[in-house]
Amino acid sequence: MRIGVIMYQTSTSKGQELVAQRMVSYFRRFGHDAFLITSVYHDGKEVISEDSIADKEYVLIEDHELNIPIIRVGSFTSRWPPRRILFKDSIHTLERILNEFNLTVLITHSTLWNGPEEVAKFVEWRRNIKTLGGYQDPLIFCHMSHFQEPSGSRYSIIERSFRIAWNQLSLKTILRVADLILVVTPFEGEEKEKLGASRKKCILFPGGVDDYSFLTFATSRPIELLEQFSIPNDARIVSYIGTIEERKNPKAILDVAEQLTSRKDIHFVIAGKGDSEYAAATKQRATQLPNVTMLGELSEKEKVQLIKTSYLNILLSRMEALGIAQLEFMFQGVPVITSGIGGQSWIVKNGQDGIQVDGPDDVDGAVRAVVELVDDSKKWSEFSIRAKEKAAEFALTKLIHNLEGALTNEIERETGISALPAEVRSTLPEPEMVIQTWSHGTRRLITTNKRLFMQRGRLSRRVIEIPYASIKSIEYVRRYDWRTLLAGAGLSLLMFIHHYVSPILSRTLTSKFVSIISFLVPNIRPNLPQVLADIWILPVTVAFILFLIKARKGYALHGPTRNPIYLPPSFGEAINRIRDIQQGKDPSLKRDETLNAEAI
Repeated sequence: MRIGVIMYQTSTSKGQELVAQRMVSYFRRFGHDAFLITSVYHDGKEVISEDSIADKEYVLIEDHELNIPIIRVGSFTSRWPPRRILFKDSIHTLERILNEFNLTVLITHSTLWNGPEEVAKFVEWRRNIKTLGGYQDPLIFCHMSHFQEPSGSRYSIIERSFRIAWNQLSLKTILRVADLILVVTPFEGEEKEKLGASRKKCILFPGGVDDYSFLTFATSRPIELLEQFSIPNDARIVSYIGTIEERKNPKAILDVAEQLTSRKDIHFVIAGKGDSEYAAATKQRATQLPNVTMLGELSEKEKVQLIKTSYLNILLSRMEALGIAQLEFMFQGVPVITSGIGGQSWIVKNGQDGIQVDGPDDVDGAVRAVVELVDDSKKWSEFSIRAKEKAAEFALTKLIHNLEGALTNEIERETGISALPAEVRSTLPEPEMVIQTWSHGTRRLITTNKRLFMQRGRLSRRVIEIPYASIKSIEYVRRYDWRTLLAGAGLSLLMFIHHYVSPILSRTLTSKFVSIISFLVPNIRPNLPQVLADIWILPVTVAFILFLIKARKGYALHGPTRNPIYLPPSFGEAINRIRDIQQGKDPSLKRDETLNAEAI
């Protein structure tokens, strides 16, 4: 597959952006050509100038920090909706990217920006072209919202009402047009169904643990991180990894730490990026607590080291669609203490693989949870084992493998290739578009844009694959097996005149014939002359029936096999289509040249 993953910016710390980037990375590891299609912004800052892409409207970059190919397109930060980045002239740009990179799958991420909306319109436009008779290559549209219900506690009434309007109008259309919908939790799946999404389209895709990263740094020593940042190595580490923002509520973790300053065996580590006033105030307060170490944004290696050295993970977020960091901690057997908001209530099963406190402001509950798991090593061990087992099911290797299968099924449905046996489909190097199929008896003929498949048999199926260029000629067959008819007529004649020729027949031959008659009709002692006189017409009758059965009217395709491939007369329409394809006259193989970017 050739896959374009569409997200409004890149990032090294934000959850939605990380999921999109990791999708590209894992698809490429699975052998697919995948690209991240995004803006000129990274974490809200312009990383390439608009002038550098003005002529072509996009530029392909091999990003050595993210280690994926990135197609950056013309874009701008919007005044409304707030905190969003929008693509410029996106349908025109997308058409050019699609044609240059031959993309067959588009996966959009997030909400409240124009990427998913424009892709939905673009996909619907192409479907209309196909319906009206213009040929288009298969294009599968998949959307992942990372959906969060508009909250009155986070958004003003103006922004909240706008988000509700976007969900009711734009998101509903996106869900209708999309072939597949990725949901991070079952709760999100229920919300999508309320908005009109089909349950059959929804696939559980909870962000995923970057298991390849943990494998890469499996031998790294966590003690290096402790020494680098002067973190006590004789204390139980309670860690937070995430952006330093009000939604994540890291100040509540400082309240927890403040109540536990007397516990020298417990130390808190807060790591993440933040450049707001809230982040500055959080850092300032952290410096006043002796049992807290505040780190900035970590490298991938440092993040793995911190997770591996942690005893507990804590998150008292006020809003959370999922919480990828919590899955990463659980993947290493680290129990989680959480506010239980949003997707956290699904990730962490209270009292089994972690502890849910009574909301983001339940500082006292979080203090009790930390003390309980630090003091009760047996309970911690039980939680650790269960947490590791659960998170293993959400490794990106498994999730991408499942998504790959779902996308393949959609491509086969879209192209009609599902009509072919699975063993044939698995050998096709690229998706092909089935143009038409015909059936007659046990034969089935399937024409694609590249070749012809002929399937014979019902239970034991035999499939012949014939590229159009291999068909050297088409013979119009009218053949009759005269030898069978003549042999039957000769035998009947011989039996009819037996009385005249019997003197010249050997007794051995006559006795053998009598033996055959006696075997077939054991109760009769045949009188050979009489029997022959009675059944003389039987040979010619049988021969005539065989003559009719073996008579061939139809078509013979000469080329790839020693013997021509015979098709009955009922495949006449298929022969006409094959001829048109060979001569380049088939209209279904031509793009509608009157539709171009300037006409949009």
